[in-house]
Formats: sequence, C-alpha cells, structure tokens
Amino acid sequence: FAGYNAGPGNLGKIRAEAESMGLDPNIWFGESEVAAAKVIGRETTTYVANIAKYYYAYKLILVAEAAKAAVNPSG
Repeated sequence: FAGYNAGPGNLGKIRAEAESMGLDPNIWFGESEVAAAKVIGRETTTYVANIAKYYYAYKLILVAEAAKAAVNPSG
C-alpha cells in the first residue's frame, strides 16, 4: 500500500533509508514507516496506518458476526 501511495521510486528510497538507519526495510510498522516519514513525510505512513486500522476493524466485525451466528444459527 505504501508503494501505491508513494510510488515505486519513493518506496525504493524509503527502503534504502530504512537500511541506512539500521531498520528492517521488509517490515513496515515500526521500521520502514520511520524512514518513510523522514524521506517523504507522514502522508504515506498515515495512509497505510488507516488501511490497517480499517482492515482490523472490519475483521473484528466479521468475527463477532460469525460468533453471533454460531450462537443463534437461525438468525
């Protein structure tokens, strides 16, 4: 998602900066996102964080609905 938002060229710069900072360029949260904020600002880090936040929120909703359906299968 970072590459989609920032572009492949910037993603390469972010990965290189992460490595130079002693961070893992293959891990986003807590690693490459730090380099991204330094190289291109917070827009991409916020974008990726929002996607993750909504993914986990929707996943929790689905789990809750599945649990509810298991307790009351008729609806």
